[in-house]
Amino acid sequence: MLTAEFDSRLGRCVTEGPRFAFPLKMRYARDFVVERVALVGDAAHTIHPLAGQGVNLGLLDAASLAQEVLSLWKRGEDIGSKRNLRGYERWRKAEAAKMIGAMQGFKDLFDGDNPAKKLLRGVGMTIAGVLPGAKEEIMKRALGLRGDLPDLAKSEG
Repeated sequence: MLTAEFDSRLGRCVTEGPRFAFPLKMRYARDFVVERVALVGDAAHTIHPLAGQGVNLGLLDAASLAQEVLSLWKRGEDIGSKRNLRGYERWRKAEAAKMIGAMQGFKDLFDGDNPAKKLLRGVGMTIAGVLPGAKEEIMKRALGLRGDLPDLAKSEG
């Protein structure tokens, strides 16, 4: 079916093994930092793939950790100490919680045919479209250009 659907542009598609399913779940590590280990990206948190925000969140984790480690290194402090990396953990846990909450809210809002949800979606989309700057702000947050950003992620100018 796949070969036919793509008019054989991919060549002959064959099944190489059994299919597996992986549930799309939100997960959040209790600790992002332990002694000599710091979690970033999907190792620290997973969110519903709605709008592809997981990768953006992970990249911001990496940039935030790099900023914290560089700052510690410049001050001559232990870059692997849990105590020294707690700032990174608090920072990224807060940002991850905000994104997880927002994505879960969108998922719940757009799930199903409930008339009240449809009305709320319509009103919300209309307001976002006509409120000056609202759409741009939403897009900038989704792109990782707004919020509590690490220096590496801030745009020049």
